[in-house]
Amino acid sequence: MLLLGQTQQSYAAKFQSISSIQQATRQYIINNLAPSTDYKLKLGQIDNRLKLPLCSEPLEISTHTPLKAGRNSISVRCHSKKKWAIYTSAIINIYKNVIVLSQPIQRGEFYQKNHLQLEKREISTLRSGFFTDPQSIISKQATRNLSIGNVISQANITEPKLIKRGEKVTISLSNANLNISAMGIALMDGVKNQNIRIKNIKSKQIIQATVVKQGQVVVSF
Repeated sequence: MLLLGQTQQSYAAKFQSISSIQQATRQYIINNLAPSTDYKLKLGQIDNRLKLPLCSEPLEISTHTPLKAGRNSISVRCHSKKKWAIYTSAIINIYKNVIVLSQPIQRGEFYQKNHLQLEKREISTLRSGFFTDPQSIISKQATRNLSIGNVISQANITEPKLIKRGEKVTISLSNANLNISAMGIALMDGVKNQNIRIKNIKSKQIIQATVVKQGQVVVSF
């Protein structure tokens, strides 16, 4: 029995243990995630029948792309005399506080502070994206009807229209030495900082102007 135990230990010592590969993979992931990351990790299964020569060098762990929430493909390589390489995987569940609706909102309604709250979610399931800062959303308009608990994504918000097609606007023409105003008619809707077409009421000329606030556009020259 003693001889059999020694033989098994000698046999095992010639091969890289699965646990050592998983330990190196786990440590790589820990080292490459931000220290404050809230996550859970599940390593992919490696076949216990796999017999890889024992590596005399530290294992090289790498990924083709930066680590992300969800499934990641992991490369494990040995660069000692008897080289080998395998691929395994790791599922990383990353949790963040994201903005969700605390009350329903209707299409066209403006997001206000009381509509929003932070809630911890697993972000790999949020394929449409998410926000973490309420200020990124407040005063924007809803693009669709949403119910309580919905995670807010870029597709759910739009900049409010400060100018509507057909309404009168003030055109400010300015440079370093001159500032004059004229009246115009908006030929299209416009949000802040958008360039839109305006028809000068007096000259009938159509110009491009930048929306600066409700009812006002500016032309620089």
